[in-house]
Amino acid sequence: MRNLRFLLLALLSVSFIANYAQTALDEVLVSASRIQSKKYESGKNITVISQKEIAQLPVNSVDELLQYVGGVNINNRGGFGVQSDIGMRGSTFSQVLVLVDNQRINDPLTAHFNNYVPIPLSEVHHIEIVRGSASASFGADAVGGIIHIKTKTYEGLFIKNTYNKQKFSNINGNVGIGDHNLSILDAGIHQQLQKFGFSAAVKSSESDGEQLLNPNFANAQRGDSLHRNFFDLKTYTAALTYRGDKLKFYARGGSDYRDFAAKHFYTTSTYDESVEKVSSYWTQTALIFDQENSRTELNASYRNGKDNFTFNPLFTPNEHTTQRVNATLSQNRKMGSMDVSFGFQTDWQDIVSTDRGDHQTTSNAAFILAQKRINQLHLNGGLRLENSEKIGTQLVPQLNASYKMDKLVLRSSLGRSIRQADFTERFTSYKLSNLTPGRNVGNPDLEAESSYNFDLGADVYLNENLQFSNTLFFRQSSNLIDYTLTNSDAISNLTNLQPNSDYLFAKNISESTTWGNEFGMKYTKKILYNRGQINGLLNYTYLNTSTPDSVVSKYIANHPIHNFNGSLKIRYDGWSINVGGALITRNAEAVDDINAAIEDQYTILNLKLSYTLLNQPASIYIDVRNALDTRYQEILGSQMPGRWIMGGIRWNFYSPIQAPF
Repeated sequence: MRNLRFLLLALLSVSFIANYAQTALDEVLVSASRIQSKKYESGKNITVISQKEIAQLPVNSVDELLQYVGGVNINNRGGFGVQSDIGMRGSTFSQVLVLVDNQRINDPLTAHFNNYVPIPLSEVHHIEIVRGSASASFGADAVGGIIHIKTKTYEGLFIKNTYNKQKFSNINGNVGIGDHNLSILDAGIHQQLQKFGFSAAVKSSESDGEQLLNPNFANAQRGDSLHRNFFDLKTYTAALTYRGDKLKFYARGGSDYRDFAAKHFYTTSTYDESVEKVSSYWTQTALIFDQENSRTELNASYRNGKDNFTFNPLFTPNEHTTQRVNATLSQNRKMGSMDVSFGFQTDWQDIVSTDRGDHQTTSNAAFILAQKRINQLHLNGGLRLENSEKIGTQLVPQLNASYKMDKLVLRSSLGRSIRQADFTERFTSYKLSNLTPGRNVGNPDLEAESSYNFDLGADVYLNENLQFSNTLFFRQSSNLIDYTLTNSDAISNLTNLQPNSDYLFAKNISESTTWGNEFGMKYTKKILYNRGQINGLLNYTYLNTSTPDSVVSKYIANHPIHNFNGSLKIRYDGWSINVGGALITRNAEAVDDINAAIEDQYTILNLKLSYTLLNQPASIYIDVRNALDTRYQEILGSQMPGRWIMGGIRWNFYSPIQAPF
């Protein structure tokens, strides 16, 4: 049966997301570093996903979208964007940097919240997935890579301000209903005038969830006999822009609210009946001064987050309030034949918590980056000087290179990354008295992680329809932070643990080695006298992580070993069908006390059928999530949804408005 599923997936997944032939690829601009460059010049393995491509896939959130991207592994705790851990190249979820318009949104409480992107998909212009270390450019903790989300409003600042392109209006969105009282709304409006721009977007996803048997009741007679994995997620955002010939200004504000069942999201305790409420308020701004050979840019953001976590109705809820202020001042300029970027960055984080205590941390950095072309050889790299309480003062180097021949691009990257523990890793359960066994426990004495990364890859453009890529990568890490099952008698820096009981204690693991391979194949072809088109993607990622003496930890090696993923889209006239999914092979795990099991292999298949109404910019669709009704977990105890059917309407109206001459 498994072989049959794999064959089906392979046949359906012949290649999709990037619909670019070689000529178009050469024109795609990316920001793998702070110096904008063409994709093939970056020296990195990068995927760029446009808004058009996002609309065609059966997805409603960024983490669902990333399941179709090679080299990215998503460990889900719930469907429809409830919560997921994002890993890249075998990194832990804490080692991926998420950016919105050049500003980090990583949550200071815990990286479990990093996928809480405060931007509805209707407001996304495109997403850049940069694999491998990019610490010198954007932050010392970009170990596995970067997820960089670019919004329509921010990108509108850089549309050439001419009379034939200076004004436009865009209204797009998606509304749907489905099983278990599911309702989804994702809608946005973007208005760009000659100098001023405005956008607003809203997203709502809510459902009663599936009704499931409660393993805590069956095995330990605790809680109710049944439970539901309900969720209520809402995001609001709005932005304003001004674009002059030299001066540009951008400001955005937003809020994100989440109320969901979090049973066994974080622990395997038989007392776990968790419910969680998370709300955040977020603002960011950019002030840009463009001159002929230079650009000076000030980016700043503020985020306030509140988390109310009820582990069990019999226990007092844990409450956390966090703040984060991040600011970057940079300048890009031409210096002879080189492009150079340099600047300063500061990051302040604060927490007030009932179980973690009250803490603050500040990080400061200076960086310089450079890019140079020598015939067909493209070199770019940089240095970052990082200083913080747990890191001390560290130098973070990066060097990337690419060489372009006729139909071949060779590329390589080498860099270092460092990351200090977040508030949860250092202080979780720190102030709780008489902590029950099986819970996560923080460690205030954690040292900073350090990693060295290397990759070597090639992109082959056989013709305008077919492209291959392959990348080998290697990472050597020390002082990696993870939770390991530890007896309380061996923990000397905490006094709230029960004697001779086991806890998941945050530790520095002396070293870890990760290596692997990323293969991708992309295909696009017009058919039936140009009335139809086939697009597809097939990715295969292999990962191998080893630690000394086979140390058993919670997250470091909790990634697929073999990951086949991709999609196939067939369009004919107004009809379109998209089939996508993944075949995952990983290390099996089980905890009998809560009926928890991660299978060593499972297949997920999603289907989407849509019809465009009379050649209008609107379509009706039907989505079938988890069409094979696979019962699986990616985090022990957190049951993923079975087959889920939904349908709805999607629209995208665009109106260019010509300015008077």
